Amino acid sequence: MLEPNLSELRVMDYTACLQKVQAMDSRGDFSYKGVYKVLLVIFEWTDKFLQNKVLPNTEQIERDSSIDRDRTETYVTDLCFRQNPPILKKLNVLEFHPNETGDPENPKTFLKHNTVFARPTTSDGGTAFRYALGLNELSANAIKSWFTEKRKYVGKEKLKKIIKSAVDSNRLFDTYASTEIGNLFQCPYDKTKPQKDSTIIIHLKPILKQLVDWKILFFFRNDKASRPGNKSVFIYNVPEEIADRYDAYVDYVKTTIHPNLHKMGVVGDITEDSWRSPKSILTEILGYLNESYGDQKSLVEECLILNEIIEKDREREEKHKRKQQVEDIMAFLAEAGRIVELNQLRVAGEPITDEFRAQLLSQPEILYAEYADRKIYNEFILHKGCIEAAIDSAKRNFALKKADLEIRVLSLMNVTVHLGEEGPKRILEEIESQSLFPFLPFFTRLWRMIVGSQTVYKHEIPPIRARLQQQLNKDLATQKTIKLAQEKERIVKARVKEKEEKEKESKTIAKQSSDEDGDSEPVKSGSPEEEKKWKESMDEIVKILDEAWEFGVFPDREYVLSKMNGKYTEDNLIFFLKKFGGKEIYSYPIRNQREKYPWPILVSSSYLKKNGKKLLDKVKEESDKQRAEKFPNQEKFDIAESQLDFLNRILPRLKP
Repeated sequence: MLEPNLSELRVMDYTACLQKVQAMDSRGDFSYKGVYKVLLVIFEWTDKFLQNKVLPNTEQIERDSSIDRDRTETYVTDLCFRQNPPILKKLNVLEFHPNETGDPENPKTFLKHNTVFARPTTSDGGTAFRYALGLNELSANAIKSWFTEKRKYVGKEKLKKIIKSAVDSNRLFDTYASTEIGNLFQCPYDKTKPQKDSTIIIHLKPILKQLVDWKILFFFRNDKASRPGNKSVFIYNVPEEIADRYDAYVDYVKTTIHPNLHKMGVVGDITEDSWRSPKSILTEILGYLNESYGDQKSLVEECLILNEIIEKDREREEKHKRKQQVEDIMAFLAEAGRIVELNQLRVAGEPITDEFRAQLLSQPEILYAEYADRKIYNEFILHKGCIEAAIDSAKRNFALKKADLEIRVLSLMNVTVHLGEEGPKRILEEIESQSLFPFLPFFTRLWRMIVGSQTVYKHEIPPIRARLQQQLNKDLATQKTIKLAQEKERIVKARVKEKEEKEKESKTIAKQSSDEDGDSEPVKSGSPEEEKKWKESMDEIVKILDEAWEFGVFPDREYVLSKMNGKYTEDNLIFFLKKFGGKEIYSYPIRNQREKYPWPILVSSSYLKKNGKKLLDKVKEESDKQRAEKFPNQEKFDIAESQLDFLNRILPRLKP
């Protein structure tokens, strides 16, 4: 927020300023004739500010003082900027005009800037703090009204184009909301940098902070940015727009930055699936970008920050969503009035996941039991609030169908521990006793049926339960083994299918690479003079590279630029090599030595054809030597291994 003790808000003491302006007005040359009246007009408006929240602009001062416009502007400029400390304080305010016509995507259509002036009273203690604070509140409310009522989003596709154009021009900060709002505070009285900085400190920064507090703007820091304008990033706090900006950043990396690095041989091919979670890709690419890449580097840095923010938001939303889904399932179970098969539960129409299952079973109100026979394996759950209703359901089903599954499951859940009343306990014991009758010895059952007493005595129940539990344990083990075998088979099939898809994709990429190699011959589609000039430039570059290799130097593009004596800029050289290098110049990176060798090493095909085998033998020897050393030289080993990998890949493809 605005600091009350800012030096930018200090003004001259009221009594001293009156004496000063009176003296100016009474000068013999009449150059300040009427300036005292201008001061009094501004003071009268300032004195009423607490009631009406209005300060005068030059039009209002001209009207009230009857001093013409030119002299009015001269006087206020002098009193604001040429006195130390200033007599008047120039301030800024934004006004919302909802009925204006124009471009709805441009905030200047509805938000109008107004320059006003204040002469603090004796009670202000020589500062314009409360007037700046009041105007900032008006401006922030105006922006809030515009944002909620009139602002129109440009859309995802247009945003992509805007960001691409901005990055290509090294003006990514132009796409920030802070820049758009800052442009509204362009004051005609701010002629010098200190004056412009004062407006930013007094108005723009406090207003941006207020908008962040109101959640109209979203703010994050990019401390790695090379330019101050890219360190503080303010964007509109609309989830859709933040996601679109992130997608636009990823799209730029995917279509512009990655292809350029790929052609230089720095990074490899990236599958489409990998771009769906591109954090590792972005981290790798950022390692190859230095300050010379300008806003391309800033874009990748911001993309990584947004990736982390979006992933955290998604994780938070997922947790909230899962919590709500658990609550919905719990509400269903509380109303079910019976035991429920776990595998029959559905969330958004889909079977529950293992993670959701674990979260559901961890709820203290849930009772759980496994049940199996020789044919099936089931998992059952029951809400503790439904125990009595579940006992009634089990009693009805046993009476109607002689189905004892619910009774067995309730017994496994030991529901009687959670019952406070004796009535439901006795009901469950009674129906369980009846359901155990078929498990008595054959002749015992036959005799009791003859005498009309189909009951099970209390002393007979424990051994029957033990036998049933023993059989249940066997059935559970059998069914779990079957289930595990089925799951393994499913995983194997999925992996085989995934492997087949990857092999198919690799073949497609290899074919595309082969096609690209076939098309990468030097382009010769110009006049004879142009073709001659291209050939001369290529011959010169090849000569520079060959000489470097002869002297044991590993040349990169910076080395070539230094030898070309300003003939090419870095961008022009890269473009020339991409377009005309073809199979005449190859490149490869030095692994693990990015600081010393930030760019790929360049070598001509002619040099490789002539010295390739000798070079291969040399690097093999160096690689073996370093491997055999007790304390190997890491740099030499990395250079040798990088060359070895490159030569093994390229030499077989070179035609003698």
